[in-house]
Amino acid sequence: MICLSSLLVIPYVVSDMLCAGDQALQIRVQLISATFVTSGIATILQTTFGMRLSILHGPSFAFLPALHTFQATFPCNADTNTNNWEEKMQMISGSCLIAVLIMPILGFTGLVGKISKYIGPVTIVPIMSLLTIGTVPDIEEKMALHWISIVEFLVLILFVVILERYEVPLPVFSLSEKKFKFTRQKIFSQFPYLLGISIVWFICFIMTITNAEPRGGEARTDQNASITVFDQTPWVQMPMPLFFGPPKFNLALVCGFMASCFAAMIESIGDYNLCAKISKQSRPPPSNTNRAFVVEGVGCILAALWGVGTGVTTYAENIAIMSVTKVTSRITMQMAGVLLILAGVISKFAAFLSMIPEPIIGGLLAMGVCLINGVSLSNLQVRLSPKKSIPEQRSRFLQTVDMKISRNLTIIGISIIMGLTVATHFEKTPLNTGNQIVDDVFGTLLTIRMLIGGVIAFTLDNITGGATRRQRGFVSEMDDEEQDPEKGESDIETNGYVLPSKLNQFFLRYSWLTYLPVIPSEREIREIEEKRNKFKIIEEKIEKA
Repeated sequence: MICLSSLLVIPYVVSDMLCAGDQALQIRVQLISATFVTSGIATILQTTFGMRLSILHGPSFAFLPALHTFQATFPCNADTNTNNWEEKMQMISGSCLIAVLIMPILGFTGLVGKISKYIGPVTIVPIMSLLTIGTVPDIEEKMALHWISIVEFLVLILFVVILERYEVPLPVFSLSEKKFKFTRQKIFSQFPYLLGISIVWFICFIMTITNAEPRGGEARTDQNASITVFDQTPWVQMPMPLFFGPPKFNLALVCGFMASCFAAMIESIGDYNLCAKISKQSRPPPSNTNRAFVVEGVGCILAALWGVGTGVTTYAENIAIMSVTKVTSRITMQMAGVLLILAGVISKFAAFLSMIPEPIIGGLLAMGVCLINGVSLSNLQVRLSPKKSIPEQRSRFLQTVDMKISRNLTIIGISIIMGLTVATHFEKTPLNTGNQIVDDVFGTLLTIRMLIGGVIAFTLDNITGGATRRQRGFVSEMDDEEQDPEKGESDIETNGYVLPSKLNQFFLRYSWLTYLPVIPSEREIREIEEKRNKFKIIEEKIEKA
């Protein structure tokens, strides 16, 4: 339910960009189904074969800036031909398909694992901040449709911020005692979006039946088009690849999507490390990081083929909720992936979600972007970590980024402000070199804020002295050992990164595979299997005793 807001927002935004007129609702239903199915498949693949942590994938907001630039070329106005939406969708899908190939290529060659060593919070924070700033026009457009979007946003603030820790008494029946009892649950923090959508949607329904909302109003729930689409949509329908036709390509959009891919990858690197900390795991090994991006790239390819309109990325909101529930099992997320696939296949469910009044989506988008921005800023936070090497168990503060150093402050400030300034300039004054291809490609890239800010931050952070790696926010291997000092033979059972034993035996049988960057080395695999065998022997002795 936490990912529901983002899963819904992208189909609404993309369907509006196509300028499809009366067909927009039918397209939205297809996009919602495709989004749910591809997100479910990508989640299962990532938790099973990729990073192997409890990670949920969904459509990425990082692709929206490139889509906005593309929309500026094909704006929606009174003269727009609503029959050309298929060609636009084909260009979006085809361009995305070409651009996202960069992910599995970088992962399979091992380059992403090497590059990730130089990407720290000083680079991640400006990129994520500029990404959220870039979605402000979308937020304003959706929330300007009707004041009910403000109600949705305020309700979400009430649930997510004010009532987050409030425990609601709920009646339950005890089978052992054969009577009803009350248990207290934090339902507002666990289901904020589900509750928020339901409550405000019901308010819209009341406004509709009482005619408090005038005919044709954006907040009405009896829109004839949406009801007709719901009635005509079959109960079960499997979203098909290339549903919108054969892919077409737009060079400027391909370049824009490639920039979005790099931003999404940098975002995922930060999310992987955050998920590892919450799951009480060490820093992700290079082979897992490489494999994770191969799998994430496969998810992006599926999203492009199904016509989602964007690639997929890791959802930081779902990682954040794990810190509340304390549940970090990959099986839980795999089941979530199965539920997402079922929700996509049952197309009546997608048609039902497409009936949500669009202003409500504006409130969801606003809160989702706010949470993403908050998660990005958490990379700069000061966190408390116990130092068990000290007898009296004192605690120490590990500062992710030392913000007392002017060098770090200056780099973050420059990258954010100049990312905004350069992009704004080229939006107002389009590039004019006399070469149409150069103007289209570089004109698109120079209007993507997160790309400009990210390049500035990455370059300055890696060529400028004046700070150690720890002061720049990088965690060393020594820090990992200090955080998990109790290493034993049984730790292999709690290591979320290791592959199943049968798969390891296969790699040992064909040892040449261990030279691939996405596979652990032969030495690492043998050490893992030796620990597993020792642990099994200990367990057998305990059972016999």
